[in-house]
Amino acid sequence: MGSASHAFEKSAQYRERALKTLSYGVSSTPRGNQQPAPIVADHARDAHIWDIAGNRYIDYAAGYGPLILGHSPREVIDAVKAELDRGLRTASVHEGEANLAELICRTLPCASKCAFVSSGSEAIQLALRIARASTGRTQVIKFRGHYHGWFDSVHAAGAGGNDGPSTIGQDPGALKSLTFLDWGDEDALRRTLTRDYAAVILEPIAVNGGCFMPPPGFVETVRRLTRELGVALIFDEVITGYRLSLGGAQALLGVTPDLAVIGKAMGSGLPIGAVAGADAIMEPVSSGRMLHRGTFNGNPVSVAASVACISYLERNADQLYPRIDAMMADLQRHIVASAARHGVTCAVNRTGSAMQIALGIAEMDTLAGAAKADFPATQKFAGRLLSRGVQIIGRGLMYMTAAHTDEDIAETKAAFDGAFAEEASERS
Repeated sequence: MGSASHAFEKSAQYRERALKTLSYGVSSTPRGNQQPAPIVADHARDAHIWDIAGNRYIDYAAGYGPLILGHSPREVIDAVKAELDRGLRTASVHEGEANLAELICRTLPCASKCAFVSSGSEAIQLALRIARASTGRTQVIKFRGHYHGWFDSVHAAGAGGNDGPSTIGQDPGALKSLTFLDWGDEDALRRTLTRDYAAVILEPIAVNGGCFMPPPGFVETVRRLTRELGVALIFDEVITGYRLSLGGAQALLGVTPDLAVIGKAMGSGLPIGAVAGADAIMEPVSSGRMLHRGTFNGNPVSVAASVACISYLERNADQLYPRIDAMMADLQRHIVASAARHGVTCAVNRTGSAMQIALGIAEMDTLAGAAKADFPATQKFAGRLLSRGVQIIGRGLMYMTAAHTDEDIAETKAAFDGAFAEEASERS
């Protein structure tokens, strides 16, 4: 790629231009923090992305998770093109909605009915409203370190020691219906949960927090207690749905929630979100008693992409998921060995095809432990990889896709070796 400064020169020039009229120069704040510079994508194919200077990167950001089939899956691209040829038809009833709902109900254990929105954050709000309408209660239990979107009502308790809003500008009053607990603390849950609560919401497998499987028996306990008390159990599967298995985390864990929130991978890169659940709890929206609004809900282009993606996953699940999991496991073993060989302290957690690396700590056993990682060092290390042609999410999160090849993995291993060598040299 040439020298790092030269390689990112065009992207840096674009950022200077964008900062003049586009807030922070990007459309989502984390994108502006990429090191050595936020690359500006020009085009992408399979597991590769090219910037406006022509530099190619092996991409493990995967659109922050949605691109489970890579950047250019033929089935999805063809479906989207065919849908565009039929006209945009925004805010219309169309057959694709039922086609997608049938697919979801066939593949997700909890699903008998579905409702569509345009993003994961919106779907979380819809799920909470359904739970409140179904139970007639308002209070909700949320676990610290779990991310449920950016809306004021749930964007809180994301960092250790802060149970308040996660950013400036939020309305603190919007959090009054939330109770915060630590994920995995069964005793606290037993002491707190009563029939006064509408719902318990959680990531069943905590990819956002550092790629953690739940503590043994914890999710089962949450399910039993919520069922006994008539409290809705909501699984936030925006990340895990259709990524970790065809049936999501609920299928892997063998625990069925009342409601599941899905997004990201279901759309294969197009914006969409959904809430799925049993007939009884979905009744308020199914009957029309509860308003469910949105101009772009179920828009035909995103629905077409989702139908194509989930259909492909359903046909190929037996081969696809074991393959991408095995590829990520192979990469994990190499990263752990390479870090040790170069004397760099680095923890590596993996849940299926999602993996978190964190510098400054040797292991991540808990969400609290993950908070002790050296985030600036991890972000800088992501920049070292970018300079070597490998893109990961700046906080150290990586996603494998069906488009990655053995050659990509070999090149990625070499990039990690070089980045660890540079890290060790700088620290010596």
